[in-house]
Amino acid sequence: MNDTIDFKASKPDPRVWMFLVVIISFLTVLCGSRLELFILFAALAVIMTWQKMLATVIYFVAFYTALLVLNEFLWLISIPPVSMVVGMLVLLLFRLMPVYMAYIILLEKTSINELIIALEQMHIPKMLIIPLAVVYRYIPTVKYEILYIKDSLKMRGLNPSLTGMFLQPVTTVEKFMIPLLIRSGKLADELSAAALCKGLDAEHPRTSCTGVRFEQKDAVCCVICAVAAGTLIFLHYYPGFGHLVL
Repeated sequence: MNDTIDFKASKPDPRVWMFLVVIISFLTVLCGSRLELFILFAALAVIMTWQKMLATVIYFVAFYTALLVLNEFLWLISIPPVSMVVGMLVLLLFRLMPVYMAYIILLEKTSINELIIALEQMHIPKMLIIPLAVVYRYIPTVKYEILYIKDSLKMRGLNPSLTGMFLQPVTTVEKFMIPLLIRSGKLADELSAAALCKGLDAEHPRTSCTGVRFEQKDAVCCVICAVAAGTLIFLHYYPGFGHLVL
């Protein structure tokens, strides 16, 4: 009789979210019209809602709406140098937002241990798994470091908000970027050491308390993503669709 307990891993499988990140990254490069980018944004908002990430969805919807308002404002008030620079920045944010949303889903719904197990089951070399594991934890850690630096600047009488950037741009950037760069280097070393202490470079396969398995439901999710991506690519090359605007 088998007395081992097979704790269920988070679902969908981490490989589903990794596949989603790859698909979204490819589509944002290929599909460049506002309508296509909006379709990607709406699809990821639906996925976030399905995963009960309502607060994150509200944040991205508000940010996306602000970008739309800003873009329309630039069309009404045409100042050639400013409109060109800000317009390029807005377009860049429109392109990067779906990729960032897909990464947020992967980050929030996948633990680092399950991600490593999934990568090992895919026979990914450890020389790639270790850097990926460090980067996976690096961005959330830097986010908290930014909050700590903001609190430190407020204690020293500097305003790290957008208002402070306009009033004291050079001083604020200097006081903000230097601590962030120094802490970033230290954080990279600390996360690398923590990864090695957890045995990521060990020759023997890692064990997991949760049963990380790619099941039929996960395959269905990947097929749905692939079909949706194929449909969007087909519509992109369909005459007239790629040039539509909202």
